[in-house]
Amino acid sequence: MFRFEDLDAITRRWMLEEFEKEYSSANPYYGKALTAAGRQAYVIEMRRAIQDPNGNEVMLTMALSLPSYWTEHPESNTQRLAITEFNTWYVRGLCRRLIEENIEECEVYRAGSAEEPRAECTSWEGRRFKVTQVYNGHRARYWPRPNPGIFSVPAGANCHHSIRRIR
Repeated sequence: MFRFEDLDAITRRWMLEEFEKEYSSANPYYGKALTAAGRQAYVIEMRRAIQDPNGNEVMLTMALSLPSYWTEHPESNTQRLAITEFNTWYVRGLCRRLIEENIEECEVYRAGSAEEPRAECTSWEGRRFKVTQVYNGHRARYWPRPNPGIFSVPAGANCHHSIRRIR
């Protein structure tokens, strides 16, 4: 289970606003292994996980665990997508909140343990970055066109790093 240090009702409100903006656009992101039914469920269940005061990546994993939602490997894909996506929306929502509060920097931290930590993420751990840089890096490494050299938190699937306010 991830430790989202700034996950409260205000951050959740910004998460939801950013999520709704992307999923009402012409080109929202969906995991590659989701079926059509899985895509529909993903939008519903992500919205629910964001809005529920206790919602998190674990809740999302359970909600998306039906094999009919996946084209392949439901067990591994479900957890990977739920972890990455809930964290993606947490980062996006927190960035938006910090921007609105005129806070310029945030810190990258390990929000959950990983069997095989990604080297690129580990090098960012404890470092400060401009909030606008993190906000603008939303999915930039892998969507809509792959751009592996750009800075993005999370860096991609199974990244266990997130951001927090500088204390």
